Amino acid sequence: MHTSTQIQPSSSCFNGLGSEPAIPVEVQFRHMLESKKVLGVVNQMMEKFEKYPLPGGKATVVVDETHHRERKGVFQVKIRLSVPGERLYVAQSFEQTGMHDGVYAAIADVFESIERQLVKTHERRARRRSPKLYKNAA
Repeated sequence: MHTSTQIQPSSSCFNGLGSEPAIPVEVQFRHMLESKKVLGVVNQMMEKFEKYPLPGGKATVVVDETHHRERKGVFQVKIRLSVPGERLYVAQSFEQTGMHDGVYAAIADVFESIERQLVKTHERRARRRSPKLYKNAA
């Protein structure tokens, strides 16, 4: 059983009329029913990426529940963020159901990993653009 949902980019107070729209995201649910709460969490996490210039970016999030016939399932969350002209950003996380609300912890881990990759790429670009500032600071 596979379901796929397209989340429309949210318009927040930070997005002016002339600014780029947020990144469109597609959420796929595998071996589980579609959850509006999970969609809301994914949409909220995608809003973090509005501060990075990612023109033409597209994200795909796959939420998979394995061992779903047993009482304790294992959630696997994968995210794939593609931006034209840049390398592909990919992350995945596994969490077991239990005290940490498995699927939500896995989603948070995946988005933190992607954000770390974006920050690293941003810093590398900044050093290339203004190497004099970094040489004087050292």
